[in-house]
Amino acid sequence: MASVKAIPLPDDPRVMDMAYDVQAIEPEELRNFESKLKPEERELAIKYWQAVKSDFRFNEYLRGCLNCGVCTSGCPAAKFYDFGPREMIQYMMRDAVDKIWEFVNKKVWACVQCYTCSMRCPFNNEIAGLIMLLREYAVQFGLPSAKEILAPYRRVLYTVMTTGNQVTPNMIQPEAFPDWGPQAVEESKNMDVYRKAVPVDLMQRTDIGWQTSLQTAVELMTIFIESGVLDAIKNVDEDLYEMIMDMYEERKQQLEEIKEKYMKGELNEDELPDNWMDL
Repeated sequence: MASVKAIPLPDDPRVMDMAYDVQAIEPEELRNFESKLKPEERELAIKYWQAVKSDFRFNEYLRGCLNCGVCTSGCPAAKFYDFGPREMIQYMMRDAVDKIWEFVNKKVWACVQCYTCSMRCPFNNEIAGLIMLLREYAVQFGLPSAKEILAPYRRVLYTVMTTGNQVTPNMIQPEAFPDWGPQAVEESKNMDVYRKAVPVDLMQRTDIGWQTSLQTAVELMTIFIESGVLDAIKNVDEDLYEMIMDMYEERKQQLEEIKEKYMKGELNEDELPDNWMDL
């Protein structure tokens, strides 16, 4: 019986890294930066990755990787999609810009933010936080994947930034959510009953979750503007940005006019509107 001769492997672990298409020793610069990306894509990919790494949260979230696979084994998204937290961590630790760029534009949005990966990681990596970083900077850079994934949520973003509500019960209507299909029709039939069944005192209203005063609405929108949230939104949906800014300027002017009249004694307190919708 012929003996099996083991092939000696070099000490360089990159030879057996199956994440690479070609199994050979190459300089890290070639593996990380030379890719099939177009020159303009490659330049943007490097800037994007440098921005992510410069965020103070990056060093706090990324500690190391044992390559144990516990994060991916518990990931619900990995069971149904070509997505894995370990894959992302490995790319980050290698500074694999081209692979990170591909991950951000194709896979990062599959994460459901359940934080199972973060809870199970023996190295205490904040893996879900790293995914959020990639998403945040994808929005800031106005990447096509961010624009595509956020397009259906324009209604939600609008209500959050203008009233503080996420989705109001009366929005669950077939004409408002045609992409929901027949399920929206069924849900809308019993919306009044669903609202009354919620064990929270919301005056059993089905139009909005709670009343938002004019001043509260202006303060809320000011926070979004000063914190840079609106600037990020502008990169992915300029029409939504303009819509919110126009509403902000209008409400701010209304509030200033009301305050000015009140200070001059030209407006009684009982004449102040309870809600910006009353104006």
